[in-house]
Amino acid sequence: MLRRTFISLLLGFSVITTASAATVEVEWHEPSSYRDIRPAEEPQERFQNRVFEHLNAYFETLAARLPESQKLQITVTDLDLAGEVYPENINNSLRMVRVVRSSDFPSITLSYTLTDANGTVVQEGEERLRGRDLPGQGRTSMRGTNTQQEALAYERAMLDRWFRFRFEQNQ
Repeated sequence: MLRRTFISLLLGFSVITTASAATVEVEWHEPSSYRDIRPAEEPQERFQNRVFEHLNAYFETLAARLPESQKLQITVTDLDLAGEVYPENINNSLRMVRVVRSSDFPSITLSYTLTDANGTVVQEGEERLRGRDLPGQGRTSMRGTNTQQEALAYERAMLDRWFRFRFEQNQ
């Protein structure tokens, strides 16, 4: 037992996380055609990679709630982040900021396949999700969020609601 634990630690954290949860693979298909993945104040590629990394990690968090023998494959074909990017005068300097108003919902279009340990399809489908319940619903806008995690709270809430409805209601 001690030897197996030591080997697991040597192989890295991913071995530990995949041993206790379903695996998930996410493909971001043709992101240049996505409806809105515009950065406010950073290069497009860096912003896009950061968004994908964060959402990939969140999909892994969600997959941890599935049986460990299952595999979830997701292909994202469209993404529209919450809010819109607008120019704004901040300290006498024109800057681009993402403004999220109470009617600026995120959306995502994806297809998914959930398989068991034998590779048998347990569930599959295509979905267009729209986040209607925004965190902090009482606010009229959110400007210049402090962290990327805070900025993607709307998208995470949408994915969490979808995951609970699609995968956890029948368990």
